Order: sequence, then structure tokens, then C-alpha cells
Amino acid sequence: MYEKRCVYCGKVITKLSKEHVIQNALGGKYESEDICCGECNNYVSKYIDKNFTEIFNPIIAEIKNLYKTNNKKSNPIYTGNIEYKGKIYKAKFKAGRVVSCSELSKKYKCDIKKLNVSILSKNFELENEAFKNGLCKIAFNFAIDKGISSDNLKKGLNIDKEGEKIKKISFNYPVVPFMPLNEVDNYIELKTSMILYHNLILFSYSNILCCYIDLFNTFQYYVILSQDFYSKKDIYESYIQFVQNRDRKMPEISISSRSDILIYADQYNIEPTMDLDELKKRIKISIEKESIVKNMVDIISEKIQGYANYCIDNRVLSADKIESIQMYFDEDDRLIEDNFRKFTIYKDDKGNTKTVFYPEQIARIIDGKKTNEKITKYCHQKMYRLENFNKENI
Repeated sequence: MYEKRCVYCGKVITKLSKEHVIQNALGGKYESEDICCGECNNYVSKYIDKNFTEIFNPIIAEIKNLYKTNNKKSNPIYTGNIEYKGKIYKAKFKAGRVVSCSELSKKYKCDIKKLNVSILSKNFELENEAFKNGLCKIAFNFAIDKGISSDNLKKGLNIDKEGEKIKKISFNYPVVPFMPLNEVDNYIELKTSMILYHNLILFSYSNILCCYIDLFNTFQYYVILSQDFYSKKDIYESYIQFVQNRDRKMPEISISSRSDILIYADQYNIEPTMDLDELKKRIKISIEKESIVKNMVDIISEKIQGYANYCIDNRVLSADKIESIQMYFDEDDRLIEDNFRKFTIYKDDKGNTKTVFYPEQIARIIDGKKTNEKITKYCHQKMYRLENFNKENI
């Protein structure tokens, strides 16, 4: 009989323990019982997940109806800077409000909430070990849950033991920030409506195993899990989920023609019926059963539906853009899943276009530099979209 073993300590899992592939504090719904034992799960939660998710507290605090399986009503505390009478002070925030500033409280001997302070900034630091560790943990978990042997991932997994007891778990996989290298991706990311989702894609190419991670449709990275990976068939697995709880309210149903019935049937994925009461019943059941976990092809296909018209309207339909369309669209205008975020059409300085491996091409552009102007600009654009989305949905 096959025995499940913990990928960290190697012990047989005698009691199943649910591990969040994407951290629960970030609104992650994806869980797996095939990764680790309860003891190692607790370690990862305490020393990797906690440090990682705290980085996102300024973001989490502003998201309306964030999906969580536990601590549903908790509001995270985060830090930043405020200004009062021309001077800058460090402060703590909760739910978008200043809750404490020891220096100001001590100086003016009063409750900070009574002072008319200005919020200058919120601390949000990605360039640290905790952030990289948390990203790598997501990629590692996704690969394990999709059936990749831990033997293929061991080069980037560091486990320090003292006898049989694990003292430290950490990850050391190469991480490459994402930026769009073709116009279709640029359109998807910056020209379409903002939707809050987490997206994971695990894929192989040649001898490379890679995981693309997109958190909050804003923080996008490739984690290179192996550079000596061999498989008889190519790997391509995807996962996408909305971050916010769905609105379960029953809408007002208005029927004036048969076409209205067909529209409702298509919108709620139900069988059409001329019986109005039965139609409402089917819609209600559909709404109650709707999951925040979606099909990636459906979500991205919907986003790229308007791209061809966008190019025509803006008179920007060039040869390389046509190649990008052909790379992503099938004959039914649906996303060709196996290419998404794996390959891109890239135009070099000489004007030549070619199909390249996405993370590898980005790594060439970065070329060992810690920062890159194009990536920095793109990241700022994505953050701006996220901040505007949260402001509009308060």
C-alpha cells in the first residue's frame, strides 16, 4: 500500500493536514493534503507564511470582501509614515486608519485618533528573503500537488535538521519578475478591466520546470523550480481563482422577449426555460453554487476578445502583433492555453521577431541587473491599477 510522506521531514503522514498552496491570509482557497505532515505544516505557517503575508497587509486591508477560510473578520495591522505639523512620524495602521504612533502620543499626551494627521506612505517591501521564500513556497506546493516528485525540486529546497527535528525550512529557487513582452499581454494586463485573482501556471520546456505566479492580478513572477527537469511529456497545469467573495444576491429578473431568456441562460450557465418561476429558481441555484475558482481559459479568453478591434481602432495592427494574436488565439477566438505565459513573440533591436521562452527572455533583458526601468515602470502601473480598483470598491 502506498504511503504518503511529508516532503520536508520524510515521515509517513499518519494524519492528513491541509496546507494552503496560496496562503489563506491572501485569500487563497487552494488546499492540498498531499504535501506535508501537521508538524511541518505548522512550521511553514509560522516561519514562512506569516512573514510573507504580513508584507501584503497594506493591500489586504483595503480589499473589500476578501475570501478567507478562517479569521474572516480580522483586519491586519501594518506600518507606514504620517505627517503632523510639518514633521514625519512612524505609525501603525488598521483598516486604512492610524491606530497608534508612540512618538506622537508621548509628545502630545493624547490619543492619536484625536490629531489631524496626514498619511504619507505605507510600508510595502518586496525585495527581501521573506517575500522570495513565500513565492517559492507557493510554486513548490503547486508542483507537488500536481504530481511532481520532490526529487525534481530538491536543489532549491533547504532543510536544516538537528537529529530528526527540523530546525529550518527555506527555499532558494531563482525568481524572475514578469513584464509583458508582446502587445497582447500588454493589452491583457493594462488595457482590460481589473479583476482581482490569483493565477498559477506550472509548465516545462526543454529541461526547465517553471511556475508562473500572479497574486492579486498585480504581483507577477516566474519561479524556476528546476533546470535539469526531464519528463516524457510537457507539463502545463493552471489554476485561477477570484480573491473576493462572490455577491450571492438574487438579481431583478426582467423578461420582455425570448432573447432575454437566452441571455440569462448564457450568463448563469443554465438551461433556458419559458417558465419564469423555473428560470428564477435555476438562476438562484447557479448563484449559490458559483465558485470563486474558475477556468483560466475562460477568464483570459474574455479579456483578449477585444484585442483585434483595439488594434484596428488604434491603427496598431502590425506584423508582430498579428503573430502574437496567432500565438494566443485559436480559430474560435479562445486562448491557446499551452502558450500562455510560456512563450512570447519578441521583437529584437533589429526589428526581427521570433518566438522565445518567456522567463528566459525576461532574464536576458534584466541581464543580472537588480533593477530594470521597464520592469519598474510596469510594476508601478500594476500597483496603480490595484490601488484605483480598491478605492473604487470601498
